[in-house]
Amino acid sequence: MVFRSGDKNSLIARLRAATPIFVFAGLLALMQSISTGAVTLLPLETIAVFLLVRTTLRILPWRASIFALRPRSWLYTPLLFALFVRHFVAIFGTESRRVLTARAMCISRNCGRGSLRSLVFALAALFGRTLLRAERFYAAQRLRGLAE
Repeated sequence: MVFRSGDKNSLIARLRAATPIFVFAGLLALMQSISTGAVTLLPLETIAVFLLVRTTLRILPWRASIFALRPRSWLYTPLLFALFVRHFVAIFGTESRRVLTARAMCISRNCGRGSLRSLVFALAALFGRTLLRAERFYAAQRLRGLAE
C-alpha cells in the first residue's frame, strides 16, 4: 500500500486518536486473563464497535439529513438530539485540547511538585468552560422555543 505524505499523517493521527480504545481493550483482556485465565472476544468486540460507530458517524451527511426530514417526523427528534450530542462532544474535545495545551505551556515538568494540582485546576477550568457553553446553548434554544 502506497501512502502519500498527507495520507500517512492522517492515518497516524487517526491511530493516535484511537489509542485510548486500544489501551482499554488491552486492559480488558488483561483483567479477563487475570480473573478467569481465558480471554473472550469482548476486547475485539469493543474495538469493532468503536470502529463501526466512528466510521458510521464520519460517513453520515449530518447537516443535509436534518434538513431532509420534516420537523414532525419520528426520526427528526433523535437526529436533532444526535446533532446536539455531536456538537457538544466536539466542543468538549476542543476545550480539553486548549486547556491541556495551556497547562503544558505553563508547567515546567509533568511530574513533581505542583504538577497534579495544576492538572486538577486545568480539569476544573475545562468543566467550568464546558458547562458555561452548554448553559449558553440551552438559553439560546429556550429563547427560540426549542427547549420545552
